Amino acid sequence: MGARPRKWKKRHHMRWKWIKKKRKRLKRKTKRRVGKL
Repeated sequence: MGARPRKWKKRHHMRWKWIKKKRKRLKRKTKRRVGKL
């Protein structure tokens, strides 16, 4: 299973991008909440 470290690294990078997108979404939600308040 651990015979392809390159593919794993690529997967890790994708995960980072996902986390960044999630963070941006969270920030947007908080801003919207503040606006409603």
